[in-house]
Amino acid sequence: MSKIEDEVCEEIQERAAKGLAKYGVSMERGDLGIHEWLQHLLEELLDAAVYVKRLQKEYREMEEQLDDLVISLTKEIKEKIDKNIDEN
Repeated sequence: MSKIEDEVCEEIQERAAKGLAKYGVSMERGDLGIHEWLQHLLEELLDAAVYVKRLQKEYREMEEQLDDLVISLTKEIKEKIDKNIDEN
């Protein structure tokens, strides 16, 4: 396995231990039926969708800020070049 896969496996183990400590049950629990497991999965996927949407928004805002910075710096450089040309 790659280091990335190793890290994922470690995180799975850590989450399993945390879940066992917090809820007192593992994924091998037998008290949930298929509909409850599907509900848990749906809730996790909905949370994931919210996280993706938030990160998309943050990334878009960062891109806009970077674009504004590039435009500002480009104007500043052009002004300095023009001023330099006029002085010579």
